[in-house]
Amino acid sequence: MLGRDKKTAATTGASSSQDYRNHTLIAPSATVRGDIEFSGGLHIQGTVEGNVSVGKDGGRLVIGESGVVKGEIQVAQVVINGRVEGDVHATENLELAEKASVEGNVYYRMIEMVMGARVNGKLVRLDDERRNLPAPDASKAAKPEPEGKAVAGKAAVDNS
Repeated sequence: MLGRDKKTAATTGASSSQDYRNHTLIAPSATVRGDIEFSGGLHIQGTVEGNVSVGKDGGRLVIGESGVVKGEIQVAQVVINGRVEGDVHATENLELAEKASVEGNVYYRMIEMVMGARVNGKLVRLDDERRNLPAPDASKAAKPEPEGKAVAGKAAVDNS
């Protein structure tokens, strides 16, 4: 029975997040110089000096506490708990863990940021459509008058 379940899972196309054979680890003692394109999972504990992108099959990038990326990241699903020196483009979701440090702009669709994470750059939400909001009105931007309080010598009247 157990053997048959494994066969059916393999033939029905189990999701790539379940397929642990397609994961790559860059160890803490390793330094990679050059661009990386991957599919499946990539876990960076060491240093990458180059851009990191995902192939057409998709994937998930995890940067551990000791991980450093010096380059641009273009991956759909990203978890950062290390250091990134460059822009991050997360087209699906981005998680910035407690020890995350990003020196660059962050482009995301959904974000989770834990207390302690740092971003030195712009946070830009990716939307299907851009919305141009009107500039705030200068007269309304001044302190609004609280209801029911006296203002500059005038008595407040409650008409209830």
